[in-house]
Amino acid sequence: MSQEHSYLKGISQSTLRQWRSTPTYIFLIWRWGTWVFALIWLLTLSRPLPYPNIESTLTLCLAIAFLYTLVVTLYAPVSRFLISRWRGKSSARTSESLGRGRSRSQHDNPQLPGAKEEARILRPLLDTRNRYGNVAIYGLDVIICGLITYFSAVNESAPFGASSPFYRYGLSAVLVAGFTYSYTGGLLAALGYSLFAIFGAFIQPPGQLAPYVITHRPLDLAGALIDAPLVALMAAYLASQLNKAILSKREQQENARRERALRGISEMLVMGIGDQVQLLRQSVKALRQGGHFEKLVIALIRHDKGEEPRPDFDTYVEADVTDEEHPDVSEELVNLVAKTGHQHRSFDPLSETLDGSKYGVARLYLPFFKEKQVYLVIGAESTRYTAFDKRQEEFLALIGPQLIVALENIRLTEKTAELATVAERGRIAREIHDGIAQLLYMLSLSSESCLALLERAGKDSAGEGRSLTLVRQYLEKQVTISKQALWETRHYMFTLQPLISGDTTLTQMLSSQLHEFEAISGLPTRLEVEGNEEARNGNQRRNQRRMQVGMALFRITQEALTNAYKHAEASQLDVRLCHRSERTTVEIRDNGKGIALSGYTPGSEKIYSGRGLQGMRARAAELNGTVEVESNITGGTCVVASIPL
Repeated sequence: MSQEHSYLKGISQSTLRQWRSTPTYIFLIWRWGTWVFALIWLLTLSRPLPYPNIESTLTLCLAIAFLYTLVVTLYAPVSRFLISRWRGKSSARTSESLGRGRSRSQHDNPQLPGAKEEARILRPLLDTRNRYGNVAIYGLDVIICGLITYFSAVNESAPFGASSPFYRYGLSAVLVAGFTYSYTGGLLAALGYSLFAIFGAFIQPPGQLAPYVITHRPLDLAGALIDAPLVALMAAYLASQLNKAILSKREQQENARRERALRGISEMLVMGIGDQVQLLRQSVKALRQGGHFEKLVIALIRHDKGEEPRPDFDTYVEADVTDEEHPDVSEELVNLVAKTGHQHRSFDPLSETLDGSKYGVARLYLPFFKEKQVYLVIGAESTRYTAFDKRQEEFLALIGPQLIVALENIRLTEKTAELATVAERGRIAREIHDGIAQLLYMLSLSSESCLALLERAGKDSAGEGRSLTLVRQYLEKQVTISKQALWETRHYMFTLQPLISGDTTLTQMLSSQLHEFEAISGLPTRLEVEGNEEARNGNQRRNQRRMQVGMALFRITQEALTNAYKHAEASQLDVRLCHRSERTTVEIRDNGKGIALSGYTPGSEKIYSGRGLQGMRARAAELNGTVEVESNITGGTCVVASIPL
């Protein structure tokens, strides 16, 4: 796939190079073709010639034209391009070179300058990087071609125009000026070339014997004056169409490249990268390649209390081309943009002493905001003809908000994971406290009772049999409690799932729980059920909610029973389970010593030690439920837990 893409990209770039070099192809074909025409014209002249020194004059013009055309051809951009390909080297056009000031990477990537400059057709003649020098070169070409045409028109009565074998050769100077300087330059070159025709009409060249009479052949002079402007207009029109086609092709390539870059960056942002620095490092490389920037910087901005905004260098990343010639001012510019909140755009021309070119370093640093504060700064730098324009700014402006969203998602994910960890630790702590810890506490009480009975049996031999019987009963309870604690431990370790699963109902779980509690504690218990429990159906969310409510009420009941066993000194426990369509309520009553209501505030009950009551209320609150503790009129305590379905 990558080879195919590289091949297609190579075809596209080759097409652009051919379009840009089209004026040079036409110019060289025209000039060499007309020189060959002049050679054939000279070889086919009738002998002897009617005028003296005509043959030597024409031969000299032919030699001068050959040498001049050869020099121009060797300097033509297309020739240098072909020679560089033949040698296996990268293209190094003089007009596109940056001199010593450019880095190696920049020479290898001719697309780094602005797209508009890169899109124009190449100059067919030598480019001196100086507009006045270029004008002089093209003007000299008109003069040389005009003089060759003038001095070679010595064998006809009309010493100009079609009478010269180099007349069509000279028109190539008008053609190349039209290609390079459009209509204005082409018409000026046509005017200069036509002056030589007018000059030849009134001042005959050396060796011409018969003077030109305008009245005899007026159309010859008129045709000579019309040919050059027509060629200039044709060349200028063709150049404008080529420039439009090249610019359109270049824009298509730029749009396609930016679209691929944006799509690739968007895909990278949703890949689920869990680290901000890793995301920024991948983003900075993708942005630099997508925008064809030489250097790209991304920095998150810190806003410490009492301090100015500054880059967070733990998340400061950059990708650039090493260039010792240019100072690195990226950190200063990031600080400036972070403090001011305004974008920075600049263009610093390169020193003439380094390369003598018109290139400069373009810089663009953009701030991106979150909650009216600078959150992120993205900076780009490149060596170009001109400063960055709206296209580069729009490209970075599209990426900045996406990057902020991705960074915020990573931060929120980390925060959510942290909160989830804290919540899970709290939940496990409650589970252990309400389950295993209570069972182990009851196990320790039973063990203490066994020790007390054994000591009593040692002192009272008459009641030894009864004490041993009680010890046996307590040991049996310890076995039961140990098995239940082991079961709960395994359950927490391997599943950590609600105790209510499958088709088990809350009524069944509470009934089993009360039987186990009565067997372990020796306290009589009674369960009263009001209403019918909702059966499981196809509503998954409803079933899940019912299981969550059932588990919470089961644990709350377990905690309340344990507290009553430990602190209430009760002899009877009653549990009432009430099923309603909108909520489920559990009441746990005991006939113990109760609580003191004087100065009572919720959550300050002395008989509920540790985190028991707090855990019950937190468990109910997670499901929008409530837990209330009340004193019975007849004595004892009532715990009421109510949770909506």
